[in-house]
Amino acid sequence: MDLNHLFLFLVVVSTLFVLVRSVRGAGALPWIAALLVLAITGFAYLADRKFAGWIALTAWLVILFLPALINNRATRRRLAAAGYEQRREKPLTRAVAVVMILNVLMFLLEIAQGGSTNPDTLHRLGELEPATIWINCEYWRLLTALFLHYGVLHLCVNLYALSVIGPGLERAIGSLRFTFCYVIGGLGSSVGVVLLRAIRATGADHLVGASGCVMGLVGVWAGMLLRDRHAPLAWHRLRNILLIVALQTAFDLSTPQISMAAHLSGLATGIFLGLWIPPKRLDP
Repeated sequence: MDLNHLFLFLVVVSTLFVLVRSVRGAGALPWIAALLVLAITGFAYLADRKFAGWIALTAWLVILFLPALINNRATRRRLAAAGYEQRREKPLTRAVAVVMILNVLMFLLEIAQGGSTNPDTLHRLGELEPATIWINCEYWRLLTALFLHYGVLHLCVNLYALSVIGPGLERAIGSLRFTFCYVIGGLGSSVGVVLLRAIRATGADHLVGASGCVMGLVGVWAGMLLRDRHAPLAWHRLRNILLIVALQTAFDLSTPQISMAAHLSGLATGIFLGLWIPPKRLDP
């Protein structure tokens, strides 16, 4: 995974999001800042594509992120001075923390066994290899590949996505159901890749990573919102989910090393789960 490419994609997408929101009523300063970041990113891309992502990230941090952070802290101080206390939930829930720890432990095992980018190490530890699964019936690879990662950047991206998406879903459906959805979503992703590879709909021969599980969790959210679409704010939240899916798809298409088949298979599995799994509040 190319870090420069990743930064460039994230900066452009997040800045466009800020631009759209600011044009719809957030004041003049945000959209001016967003346009400035996009302009710097465009010039950097034309001047030197190898460092455009790093230049764009620097501009984004200085022009958009830091001012927003300062403004947010000032707002919190004003609310606190006025007597309003904001409820703060724990950033990580139990099952999410356990899953993140398991991924980190497996990554450390990869390093101890020869390196997280070593093909032999990944093969021994259980990367997803459709041909090996079909020929040698090594079905355990459908699960083990979900806890392996190719390099520290790959691990960090998936852990961050899990920390953003996971806690809210776990609070909504409970730890046991969350764990079930995480594993089944990932297995659905693996099975989908194997089946699509068999009919040559994808060229993926070696896959690792928890992104199929993460997209499964996104699918669970989408399925729950579709099922309860008449609830307040359901369509608003569903639009946010669709935005996440669209961004992930765009990133998959622009990055050949990423398996869109795995992500879409995990998403479809998650949607199916979300349509029938009950929320936590219905537990006896």
